[in-house]
Amino acid sequence: MRMSRERIFHLADLIVKELGATPGVHIKAPDDLRPEVIRALTDESKLEESIDGEVRKILGSYSRPMPEGSREWEVLYQKTREEVFRKRFRL
Repeated sequence: MRMSRERIFHLADLIVKELGATPGVHIKAPDDLRPEVIRALTDESKLEESIDGEVRKILGSYSRPMPEGSREWEVLYQKTREEVFRKRFRL
């Protein structure tokens, strides 16, 4: 599920605030850090959405359809998601 812009901005603010409050961490330019955190969160959200789409496509191609949300579907979703992740990142 893709995160909304508001959610990404909120999380970026929390991350920058938490980093600033961490002992031993000094942020020289928080205004420069925030856009980078937003970019990283956006990229991660797009990646998750892409993997989710691929997994749903694979599960939809099975000859025996399973109701989404069922225990069997959840187990197959997790296994397929792990396989897609490993395939993409060669893990």
